[in-house]
Amino acid sequence: MKVLWFEITIPANYKASNRVVSSWQDSLEAILKSNKEIELYIAFETTNKEDQAKTIDGVTYVPMITHYSFIEKKLNKITWKINENKIIKNGIQIIDKYKPDIIHVFGNEWPFGLLAKYTNIPLVIHIQGSIIPYYNALYPPKYNGYTLTYTAGLNLKMQWQNIKALYKNQSRLNMEKRIWECVNHYMGRTSWDKALVKMIHPNATYHHVDEAIRPIFLETNTQWKLSEQNQIQLFSTGCTTFWKGVDVMLKTAHILKTLNINFTWKVAGFMPKRLKAAVEKKEKLKFNDNNIEILGFISPTEIINLMSQSTIYVHTAYIENSPNSICEAQLLGMPIISTMVGGISTLVRNGIDGDLLPANDPWQIANAILELAKDKERMMLYSKNSKEFAVQRHDKQKILNQLLNCYNDIIEVYTKP
Repeated sequence: MKVLWFEITIPANYKASNRVVSSWQDSLEAILKSNKEIELYIAFETTNKEDQAKTIDGVTYVPMITHYSFIEKKLNKITWKINENKIIKNGIQIIDKYKPDIIHVFGNEWPFGLLAKYTNIPLVIHIQGSIIPYYNALYPPKYNGYTLTYTAGLNLKMQWQNIKALYKNQSRLNMEKRIWECVNHYMGRTSWDKALVKMIHPNATYHHVDEAIRPIFLETNTQWKLSEQNQIQLFSTGCTTFWKGVDVMLKTAHILKTLNINFTWKVAGFMPKRLKAAVEKKEKLKFNDNNIEILGFISPTEIINLMSQSTIYVHTAYIENSPNSICEAQLLGMPIISTMVGGISTLVRNGIDGDLLPANDPWQIANAILELAKDKERMMLYSKNSKEFAVQRHDKQKILNQLLNCYNDIIEVYTKP
């Protein structure tokens, strides 16, 4: 079977110097190429004119070299149309050259899905998130576009960043709507993305394929252990957007701080300055003053070490599909507290693997943290169940079988007389 992937990032195996760590797509690549009956081609966008197609470990990597003029670079900051035109032009050429049996696109938030309009070869989208429901949760309660404008004040650079983001987000939303209309096949892993397919494109096919996880989290011997320390050590990953519930995180921490609880809250990931400033100004609170430490980018090894030493993994998002951060925490056996949004209830069984709370309810989240932290027996139960559930969910052979079944089922529809 000849399979062509369109990836949204440069594969780690193509040029390791371009990437610090592997992604879950790289993990899925390793799983699929273990099957010798698969002829795998991976196309990806690059602006490096020196990049060339090459085969490594049985996988053929195909760079889609794009060039942006000065004007295109400027326009590309406010619309997806420029990138869309270049992806479609290059993508059609690659499809015509390699003539795959099936095309596998990662995410419907990028232009690759639109290639379905220009080929008769079956194309399936591997759902990651979806801008349509994300856009529905664009701002937390009390927040709006003016919040960012007001926060920026006379900072013209920040004001321009806000305007660019507004137009670019709207352009992306419109693009994704067109992608949903023209793509007839999807694969996902949660009840949330399955529901989206049923509601947005009822006649499309849907296949369940569980998520591949970075090998280091599957293979590490470092595991979460119940701490004997009196201090509650919270850990989270992801703080880049309002969707991640960074305001809820801050309000939850403030409640704990007001109660004189001995805790720390470490957050892996980069928080944009304009987001941090907007939340702190709106809430009249500071992250640092409420025991929250934003760590920025840290390596998987550092994440594993911090997770294993923390008390609870906390997720405060307003909308998600299946955050890998929760999956990785579960593989280490961490007890989980999360908002019950999107596909998270597929990952975390409430009262079995962790506690699921309503979104935007910092009082319940704070209470859940305190109640779980003092219940050692329940923490150990959550740890055991999370680990077992995640190991089964992310089993490599099972994921390979699911993926191959998806491919075969879709190809069969197109080859029937």
